[in-house]
Amino acid sequence: MTKLKTMMTKMMLGAMTVTTLLATSAGASAATKTTTTPAPVVQTTVQLAAHPETEIQFTKIRLKPVTTKKISSQVQTAVDASALNLDQRHQDSQLR
Repeated sequence: MTKLKTMMTKMMLGAMTVTTLLATSAGASAATKTTTTPAPVVQTTVQLAAHPETEIQFTKIRLKPVTTKKISSQVQTAVDASALNLDQRHQDSQLR
């Protein structure tokens, strides 16, 4: 029973983490005003060899286990940085 409770707790924490990340990025992107300028048109030509000689190298990626505490700490850091960025932009706009 405790294993089931632990697993459900981890699932809930994971779901809350994902929800927080999505909400933070959605709020940050909605709160910032982006200005774009059209990019200049550049014409390029690329010529490739008929049979390029390529070598494929496989790399093993080893992932370390991560605790929910570490994930929540990283999420909190990202949320704090996002809030600080938005706060700084707000102050800059008030000074102009």
